[in-house]
Amino acid sequence: MTSSSSTSSTTNQTLSTLLAKIGATPTPTSTTTAPNKTTLGQSDFLTLMTAQLQNQDPFQPQDNNQMIAQMAQFSTVTGITQLNTTLTGVSTQISQNRIATAANFVGKTVLVPGSTAMPDSAGAISGAIDLPSDATDVTIQISDPSGVLVKSIDLGANPTGLVGFNWDGTDAAGKPVNASTYTVTATMVSGGTSSSATTDVFAPVTQATVPAAGSDPMLTVDGVGTVSMSSVLAFKY
Repeated sequence: MTSSSSTSSTTNQTLSTLLAKIGATPTPTSTTTAPNKTTLGQSDFLTLMTAQLQNQDPFQPQDNNQMIAQMAQFSTVTGITQLNTTLTGVSTQISQNRIATAANFVGKTVLVPGSTAMPDSAGAISGAIDLPSDATDVTIQISDPSGVLVKSIDLGANPTGLVGFNWDGTDAAGKPVNASTYTVTATMVSGGTSSSATTDVFAPVTQATVPAAGSDPMLTVDGVGTVSMSSVLAFKY
């Protein structure tokens, strides 16, 4: 009598011979190992809690306070997970909106810190003086590219904050200066002391860069250079 092991071996040999004749090979058996988990999720928490309830001593069941504490922990973990998912979605939407906002600035005229002003199509320039304190007198000096003073404007007394100014591009005689750029400086008198003041100029935006995650979009402003979008104080068409 042939043993079962011999029969199995003979059957396997016969199958291999038949497969070889038709040009086929048996599919090798393989085993896969599940990856090791490094974190526990909601299903794991429920599994552990269920196993704990099933295996507890019926004469000494788990204390109610401990059960409530575990349920509270489960609720907290669930809430944190949902919050992280929500914040990730919000962050993505904000990044997309910031890109769209930066793109909308291209071609617009913005007010940014700077001293180099570009004249508009009419030859005029405009901007603002940032006063750190109340001033009894504010004066603006406008010079051409060679450093020659072409206009001085007295703005008088002004309170703390931004003080706007406009110049039509003409000199003291009313003739157009027609310079390609102008340098704007300002002095203020506060408490009887004269000092310089920060100037802001209106200039067109020629380029906007797509920001990296968490970064501020950068704008290229004609005559000023590259500034962050958060530095824009105002804009106009």
